[in-house]
Amino acid sequence: MHNYKALKSAGKVSVKKIEAADEVYNDDGSIKTKKVYEELQVVCKKYDPDTGEAQDDSVKVYSIEAVRHEIDYRKSAVARLQAEQADWEQLETDLKAL
Repeated sequence: MHNYKALKSAGKVSVKKIEAADEVYNDDGSIKTKKVYEELQVVCKKYDPDTGEAQDDSVKVYSIEAVRHEIDYRKSAVARLQAEQADWEQLETDLKAL
């Protein structure tokens, strides 16, 4: 999540875990089953930029697996950029040696 640490420090974002439920109904409209699960949420405070008035919070649902995937993606991007940087530094060294 972009800028999460700064938003958290400013008290503009928080995380929470809630219990949610999905209901499956019979043909007669009665509840057949109820599936209960936990939902991990990031809640962002929203304000009107002109008036400063509080607006409805923005809620986004995450899974640990999705967050782990994003971390792994960023790590591979960093490794790729470091390799490119090393290539450019070697080229600079070689050109300066001429």
